[in-house]
Amino acid sequence: MKKLSARGLSSKDHIASRTTQGRQPKARFLVRELGGETWPDFARIVEKHNGVWGGCWCTAFHLKRSEEKEWAGKHRALKERLVRADRSHAALVYDGPDVVGWCQFGPPAELPARMSGFNRLGEAPTDRRITCFFVDRDRRKEGVGKAALEAALRFVAAKGGGTVDGYPIDTRGKPYSSSFLWGGTHSMFTEFGFHPLGALGASKWIMRKVVRSQ
Repeated sequence: MKKLSARGLSSKDHIASRTTQGRQPKARFLVRELGGETWPDFARIVEKHNGVWGGCWCTAFHLKRSEEKEWAGKHRALKERLVRADRSHAALVYDGPDVVGWCQFGPPAELPARMSGFNRLGEAPTDRRITCFFVDRDRRKEGVGKAALEAALRFVAAKGGGTVDGYPIDTRGKPYSSSFLWGGTHSMFTEFGFHPLGALGASKWIMRKVVRSQ
């Protein structure tokens, strides 16, 4: 697993949960990047949740429509192959020895799927995408998603920065099932300095941030 620069996020930095404003945070999470060394930890949490999202293994954005049939039922093998080839990236959030959530990020070449809505907006292509989040069902509402997003942005900065797009849901304060919040929330992205580019539907947005290189 790669170490990042001293000015960026190290592979074993700690990030405090932001879930309690004005009070001591609930937890301090260890953050590491997905890679060959951390693959077993990632695989363990995915297996705990039966492959997540119906056996996706967080591969949906890796696959072009023409490739979906080829890899049907083989998502675990695909994900491991991509990770070990350094073609799949995520910020893994640990509590002790266990991964409790992650945020996937990477350039469009690694994550080419579901770009049609973006293309209709007429914006310049982004340098990197933040495509999905996952939080252990036993650890939700503890700030894991925010810790993952913060870490992903710092990993991006250490890799050269650039424009970063996310695809969150604007909940408008209404309750949503966690299953529908895999892209994060509009309020969370706003908190981290993203601005909206346009809507992809009634509640889904494209939001963008420029991340400086570190």
